[in-house]
This record gives sequence, structure tokens and C-alpha cells, in this order.
Amino acid sequence: MKAEKLAEWVEHASGGQGLAQSDQGPRFPTTRDERWRYTRAGAIVGRPMRPVATAGQAPDSRPLPCLDAWRLVFVDGHFDSANSTLPDAGDLAEGVFIGPVSEGSKRFPEQASQWGHGHFSKTEWFAALQSSSAQDGACILVPAHLDLSSRPILIEHHLSGPGIVSHPRNILHIQQGAKAEILLWTSSDAHADGLVNLALDARVEADAELKLEYVQDEQGRNAHISHLAITQLEGSRLDMHTATARAHWLRNDVRIEQAGERGVSNFNGCFAAAEDEFVDHHTHVDHAQPDGRSAELYKGLALAGGKAVFNGKIVVHPNAQRIEAFQKNSNILLERGSTVYAKPELEIYADDVRCSHGCTTGQFDEDALFYLRSRGLTRPAAKRLLTQAFLSEALNGARAEVQAHVEAVMLTRINPA
Repeated sequence: MKAEKLAEWVEHASGGQGLAQSDQGPRFPTTRDERWRYTRAGAIVGRPMRPVATAGQAPDSRPLPCLDAWRLVFVDGHFDSANSTLPDAGDLAEGVFIGPVSEGSKRFPEQASQWGHGHFSKTEWFAALQSSSAQDGACILVPAHLDLSSRPILIEHHLSGPGIVSHPRNILHIQQGAKAEILLWTSSDAHADGLVNLALDARVEADAELKLEYVQDEQGRNAHISHLAITQLEGSRLDMHTATARAHWLRNDVRIEQAGERGVSNFNGCFAAAEDEFVDHHTHVDHAQPDGRSAELYKGLALAGGKAVFNGKIVVHPNAQRIEAFQKNSNILLERGSTVYAKPELEIYADDVRCSHGCTTGQFDEDALFYLRSRGLTRPAAKRLLTQAFLSEALNGARAEVQAHVEAVMLTRINPA
């Protein structure tokens, strides 16, 4: 890409602030970088895009309309109070905050000064751009020993039209012994062709629990880049599900740091890439302290012309003994001309550990298809049933409403019969 074209796009994307390209800061990613080997970011920045000063039209349909949840809605990077459902001041215990970052940064200025300056903003170009141009997002602060998980919090980020770039920033802070369940949902209109450049910073303190479900159900031809950085302290627990139900061009980066002893991280993901679609999932788990456990399962589907990437990395630091870490990635190529690049990785610098990873990529078992057809099912119906069974393991543990929505969208897209 020509330097002047990139500079022009950055100027548009950052609202005139720009992002310096220097030897000290993150460089624009190319396929020469190992982490971006199969991901052509240049295809994104060739589009004319810029942030908008006011929010566009919110979608007519809401995610999971029957779910009893607090809701924060953001359109094109702006808080949409009219379509949000927030608790009244007297509904929650003292110290709880559920609202937009724009308000949270005013109420908690000391904490806000540290937001958006984590690992990704220092190492990844798009994350640095997001940090320098951040728009509004959700701020969830749960004080110590409070169980807020009885009513989930649903955060929706929507892109309303063509030529729009959105940089939403989300902050989650679950203090010692607290619990919370949060659903992060991204959507876009059918004529959207811009960029969602999303960041989420979460801190789960000692003995706290966070259940996080991230659903991407985006129409149109927009691009999506997200950086999720989650820090866990001693005895904390993270249960996370990521589901890319529908996306045109997408890259997810998830980094989990177990910065305290006895941390537990369970995270699953599923994704589908249909014709002319690209989906890239990168995960990184840092076991920095002893006695931690992590379990990771990602499953992918690809149709003809679809391209997907999975790169999962587990790092066990020196002196982080008695770690148990497991990673599994399974992919199915549904048709000829589909592509999945998979790269599981282990870096272990301690000797008293139990770590493993596995990866499989193939097609449907013809014997299983024959068995189902012999029981009266058509071939499309048999493939649909096997697809549903394949996805169910990755969605196990997610809310029933989330499972039903993701399965319905993915099955309709990859096997409409």
C-alpha cells in the first residue's frame, strides 16, 4: 500500500488525530509478520471511511429480545440512551456502575487514566489506533463480594451504514470475590461496509468470577477487528464463549493473562466462513503464576471460497509450576475450495506441568452421513444434523438463548436446505 493512501485513511479513521508511524510504535501489519501471515489488513485500509459525529439509526430488532438483561446500546461508536435499559440509581448496591465509558471516566477519573493503555495498544497497530481514537463503549464496575450474575448485562455495538469506522472501548472490572455475567454483541446493517475496531479490557480480581459471551452477527461487508485483554488475579475464574455467527472480514485477538495463582480460564469459540468471507481467531494464554488451569476449544466451518485462520498459543512462564493447560481446535471443510489455516502452539518454561494441544481439519464422515441417510434423512438434512452436533460442544455452557441464536444463524448460512 502506498504511504500516502495509508496516511489518508488513518486521518479519516482517527478523526484528524492521526497515528504516527515510527520505530518506537507498532508498525502497520503485513503478511511478513508471523501473526498476520494469512491476514491481509491492506484490504481494509483501502476503503474510504471516517467516524461520524452522531449515531445513525439503531437496528429495528434487538439481540435476544426475550432475555431479561440490562442493556447498553452503542451505534457507530456513540451511546444510544433511548434504546438502552439501565438500572436506576437505587436498584443496585453502592459502588456498582453500569453505563457508558464517557460517564464512567467522569465518575472514576483515577481508574479511567489507566484505561486503553494495555498490551495490545503497545504492540498492535490497530489497537494503538483504537487507543488514540477511542469512542464510547460499556463500563462495568462491580465492587468486591457482590454477586451481579443473577441478571446479565448485554452490550450491543451496531454499525449503521456505509463508510463508517467505529472505535468502541469497553471496560470491565470485577473486584475481589464478585461475580458478573456479560454478553458482548456486535451487529451491522446489510449495507454496512466500514470498520469496527473494538477493544475490551477486563480485570478479574482475586476469587472473582466473570462469564463473558461474545457474539458477532454482522451483515454487510464491513471489517471487524477486536482486541480483548483479560487479566486474572489469584483464584479467579473466567468462562468465555466467542461465536462468529456471521461476518465478512474479521480478526479476533484474545489475550488472557493469569497474573495470580490458582486462576481458572475456560474459553470456547466457534466460527463459520462462507463464500468470500474471511475469519481469523488468535488466542494467547499466559500462565504467569503457579497452579493455574486453562481449557480451550475452538471449532470452525468453511464453505467454498471461505477462508479461516485459527492460531492458539499457550505460554507457561518459568516457576509457574503445576499448570494444567489444554487446547483443541477442530475444523470442517464443507466444500471444495474452502481453506482453514490452523496453528496451535505451546511454549513451556517449567517442568511440572500437564499441557497438550490438538488440531484436526477434515470433512464430514461419509459413514455417518450414510447412516443418517439410511434412517430416512436427506443428505442436506443429515449434514445439518452433523453440523449442529459439531457446534454443540463449542457452545456448551453458553446461555441457552445464545446457543439457539448462533446455531440458527450458522446453520441457515452454511446449509440453507
